[in-house]
Amino acid sequence: MLLSSLRLLLLTPILSAAGATSRLPTHRTASTTEQDAFYESLTLRPLPDGRLSVLFEFTTYFGSPASSSSSSISSPIPQSHHSLTPPALLLPLEQNNVSELTISFSTGWDQARTGISGSGHYETSGGGGEVRGWLYENQDDQDVSSGRTVEDRWGAVTHALGGLFCAGLGPTEAGENVRTFGENYPPVRGDTDNITHFLLSHPEAQLCTENLTPFLSLLPSKGQSGLSALLAQPGIIFAWASQAEGIEVIMPTASHHGRWQGWWEGIVDLRTLNGKGSGKRDFSIEKIFRKSVPRPFPEAGGSVIRLISDGAVVAEPSGSREVEERIDGILETVLEWDVLDERTLIGSDIAFRWDEDRFRHPRTITPPGLTTSRTIIDRLASDGTLRIAISNNDEIDREAVYSEIWPWWVKGWMSEVEVEVDDAKRPDLLESVSYNPSIPPRVSTTTTHFQLRLPAKSTVVLKIPFTKLTIKYTEHRPDAERGVELSSGVLTLLDLDVDQDSKGERSHRHDGDDEHVMSRSRSRNPLKSGRRRIYTNRILLDVPTPDFSMPYNVIIMSSTVMAVFFGLMQGSLTRKWGWVQIQPGADSTEAGAGAEAKDNGSLKEYGGVVVGSE
Repeated sequence: MLLSSLRLLLLTPILSAAGATSRLPTHRTASTTEQDAFYESLTLRPLPDGRLSVLFEFTTYFGSPASSSSSSISSPIPQSHHSLTPPALLLPLEQNNVSELTISFSTGWDQARTGISGSGHYETSGGGGEVRGWLYENQDDQDVSSGRTVEDRWGAVTHALGGLFCAGLGPTEAGENVRTFGENYPPVRGDTDNITHFLLSHPEAQLCTENLTPFLSLLPSKGQSGLSALLAQPGIIFAWASQAEGIEVIMPTASHHGRWQGWWEGIVDLRTLNGKGSGKRDFSIEKIFRKSVPRPFPEAGGSVIRLISDGAVVAEPSGSREVEERIDGILETVLEWDVLDERTLIGSDIAFRWDEDRFRHPRTITPPGLTTSRTIIDRLASDGTLRIAISNNDEIDREAVYSEIWPWWVKGWMSEVEVEVDDAKRPDLLESVSYNPSIPPRVSTTTTHFQLRLPAKSTVVLKIPFTKLTIKYTEHRPDAERGVELSSGVLTLLDLDVDQDSKGERSHRHDGDDEHVMSRSRSRNPLKSGRRRIYTNRILLDVPTPDFSMPYNVIIMSSTVMAVFFGLMQGSLTRKWGWVQIQPGADSTEAGAGAEAKDNGSLKEYGGVVVGSE
């Protein structure tokens, strides 16, 4: 099966804790403690273009609320108790037999400028919004009696969480759910038996304060203490260049604890912090957030501030811990500060400066190992060609699958697909194609998967001709006609060899293990990266549109004719004629103010009313 090699275990991002144990255990079994555990981190990463990536991560481990309460409470009514976990998030998942769920929003990311293949958190999707998850196919007695299918339960989950996040996460019309991306997004625990994958993309979604407030309400600290207090400032963080927000929930089983993680990332322009014309890229916690390091959340098991350093950064005060971990295939030096150490950090500031007098923004930025771009070449109003350029900047060949999601009215011509390298056709690089078209009369999406081999130091261009079908007048959405956003394309890597140092599977070693890590080479190994997917940009597709002004012209003309006709008929039917007896010699002012009188023998006309006199 296509993409059969896509199997991975996504482990929780690290959150260091002080003491003998430096990392949280990745897998927690049901035989361990039944209490919830909460960890938080703030990761600062300077980018090659002089800006700064700010990534918040909040992770909670939890057991099954129903099972933990059943041992202490004997009741025929199902019991569910929560301590650090948000019931508004978990209850819809429990009631609809959801195994895993991921929701993410992102906007403004530019890999060509940042020099990084994607957002700091690897589970962040492409532009817009995206919700994906795995649901158990087995239904309980309630589902069987009510006739609910797995599609019905998925719809209930998306609508419930859409109301929670103040965003439209459910399908806007029938047929938008995608079920052919299960190999692109394998389950964390690796077991695909008896579960079904769903994917729903909303490329037009945008982040706003209405999405941040519900996100903070899910955290046990509620944005009042801990690192979330720095995040609870919409006036500051939404002024940054780009933003990304997401959650990932893995429900507990009989042998494993559950985990839910939330993240928020933004890109800060350091020139704004230091003033225009300063040429400095120094920064500090107070400069970024206008707050000092907050007091920790009392129930947090770990609270860490991290800096991914390039070796030229001087921090004051210096970090309490220095490790190396592999990020995007490169061993990076990471400095860490333990926020739980109240004696040195709480209420103070952490300043970062470079050993330089003036920073000049580079004219060119070294690209990451793999980059993607997507454009449309329009030949006619009804036809076009998708041009996807995938650049492999590494020294080795890569194996990947490129995937697209199209609305039903986009019809691709698979027989005319071309693969080129340096303007020379290379059909041998296309190993297989999976095409799942929309099948009328049922409206559904069209999905494509292209398994490719990417030669070293080359750019592979994939060209996909397509036709835009004519949409009925009633099928156009009731908004300004600006075209339709297509979801980001997904480049899924098949050849990764993720080790225990990669960010996608951050190991949780003891302090004694750091000597082995520090002795390792800092050379780049593109296969040892936790980033399994790279997203292209969204794209605006022009739709064949009828002249929507004609109906309005007809309505205006028809309304005008009807108004004139109605006015004439109403005047004719409602005007009264009669004889009025007036005194001889009365002038026009006696008949009515402003009326003109005309003497016509014994008849006089006042203001359009004919009256008679003796």
